[in-house]
Amino acid sequence: MRILLVCPFFPPENKIAAVRIAKFAEHWARAGHEVRVLTQQSSATGLAEPSDPLLSVYRAGAPRAAPSASTASKARASLLYRLASEAYTRALALVWPDLFRKWGRQAVALAKRWEWAPDVVVASVGPFSSLIAGSRLARHFRAPLVVDYRDLLSMSTYYPFGSLRRKIDGIAEKRLVKNAVLLSSVSEPLVEELRERYRLPAQVVTNGFDPKDFEQLPYDPSGRELRVTYCGWVTPRRSDPRPFLEGVRKLLDAHPEAQIEVEFYGPPPGPVFRASAELGLEKVVHYRGKVTHEESLAIQANSDLLLLLLWNDPGAVGVYTGKIFEYIGARRPILMTGYESGAPALLIRDHGLGMTSNDPEQIAEYLWLRAQEKQRTGRVSAPVENEATTLFTREAQSRLMLDAIERAVVGRS
Repeated sequence: MRILLVCPFFPPENKIAAVRIAKFAEHWARAGHEVRVLTQQSSATGLAEPSDPLLSVYRAGAPRAAPSASTASKARASLLYRLASEAYTRALALVWPDLFRKWGRQAVALAKRWEWAPDVVVASVGPFSSLIAGSRLARHFRAPLVVDYRDLLSMSTYYPFGSLRRKIDGIAEKRLVKNAVLLSSVSEPLVEELRERYRLPAQVVTNGFDPKDFEQLPYDPSGRELRVTYCGWVTPRRSDPRPFLEGVRKLLDAHPEAQIEVEFYGPPPGPVFRASAELGLEKVVHYRGKVTHEESLAIQANSDLLLLLLWNDPGAVGVYTGKIFEYIGARRPILMTGYESGAPALLIRDHGLGMTSNDPEQIAEYLWLRAQEKQRTGRVSAPVENEATTLFTREAQSRLMLDAIERAVVGRS
């Protein structure tokens, strides 16, 4: 089967979305299918591009410069982060469908020049431009369309614009999706939303981890302090660090002898800077800057606990972060704050992967137990190995998606 995979995010761009698309492409090619990826030019670095004789990558548009983080000071970095976020959101509101529209047009024009034709077009969204490009190419090649919803676009809990814009986007989206043969998304609640709206077959395909990424990354802790690590963005008003940081404060107030170090990796986390300063945790909480994907995996594997900050809102019930699956692969306990009845919290509890709570008292108690364990043994025990270590691999999820695509394409034929 010849598969065209359309998405602007692809290595070397260091994003969870790029990892998802790269693993799809890699595993589908390894399964014997001819895969073409239609993506954007990028000057970013940090993620290795997959290689296979049956995999080819085509890039449209001018290179997008990788954003650089300010290191002048925490305050300046935090300010720049907030200003950049606000400017980006305002720019999106003025451009339809999004800032990738030029890439989408150029990607379609590039693909139309091929003599090669796909048996199926898979558009991974967002952005909205990816859906438009995929839909146009499916019509051009007279191939079935599959839509992989990493985000729900106009139905998303995180939709950034007003009700009028949402209605316009929803009408356009419905027209583009109506002829698809298969939809997919990252959790059962999101897939149920898609089934209810579009009355089309839909498949849960979570993100995942690649076991080989961690084969040479042993847990080898040094020192006696409990090392807690967070990797990724801290989104203002959604990734609230206060419950966790208040838990750290309560731990130190109740047990001044406790040794703990909290490290944040990624873009400058303004909410963390402010909360840690208010709570007097500057000597405990540290910002280490941005790292490559490979460095991030090594840091995760060698941490005592991994911190996951999610949105504590019912609207986030089905929203997984790709980071949770890397955390599973790292085989380190997870401490999550966020919506405690959501899919990520249930996954952590059901598979014994760590603890979920928004109560600073409970967080402090959990940290104290883990800190005592580290003092006694020099390490923190890994979660008990179970089906999560096989079910949520990238290979297993890519195979699940491929099987669903094959069924949909055969059914259409």
